Amino acid sequence: EITSDFAKRLKNNRFTMMQNSTTAIPHGNDESYGADDGAPLISFQKIRLFVESAVSHLRERITVDTLRPLPMFLGITGPSFYFSPDAFNPPSKRIDKMAPDKFRTRLSLNFAFFLSNYALVTAGVFLVVALTHPGMLLRVGGLLGFWYLHFLASANESLLVIYNRGFGNILPPSRRTLILNIMSAWVILFDCLGPFLSAVTISTVIILSHASMRDPKHVEKSGAFHRRVDSDDEGTETDDEVIVNRSDAL
Repeated sequence: EITSDFAKRLKNNRFTMMQNSTTAIPHGNDESYGADDGAPLISFQKIRLFVESAVSHLRERITVDTLRPLPMFLGITGPSFYFSPDAFNPPSKRIDKMAPDKFRTRLSLNFAFFLSNYALVTAGVFLVVALTHPGMLLRVGGLLGFWYLHFLASANESLLVIYNRGFGNILPPSRRTLILNIMSAWVILFDCLGPFLSAVTISTVIILSHASMRDPKHVEKSGAFHRRVDSDDEGTETDDEVIVNRSDAL
């Protein structure tokens, strides 16, 4: 009798523990997730908006008007294509506490000033790397042709008849899409990934080398910079004249 009573109590305790655990789960979910229960950790809508805003910002910054001339970009002075010794130098002659700050300041200034030039350099590197891989270009062109034929066949499914059978019955669109996705993944991984990484590495090395060694003080000595400063000075002078006239009137 004692063992039977103990077994009954043990069963009752287990039942009450299970009830408490099941009732505690929704409250835990409500505290952790709230109204967004089941929402994904990564919001693709936010990623898409971030990419669109970044692209629009780059389009506003990268224009033909902000493309610096080649002599200014390379630090060439005079008509004899002589590289000025002041154009390229290290940001700091000795390593101290201010060296990282000087390096970051130089990078930010050069990125802001030569952004269109760096974009042009990146496009040129990608073009050269792509031309050195003709097999990749042929496979990518063939893959784009297959995708074009796939969309064309999907739009004109009823007009394509082979041996009194529709082309969609012979090769359904879902199967064509699966085959093309596999082909696309194969071409991207085994044909395009290597040249893409090579182009990114080469352009990054070129841009970082130029941005870290190009002296912004030498850029400030250029004629374009002085013309901009002179125009700003003229604007400030006119503003000062207006202020003086108002004081005289008073």
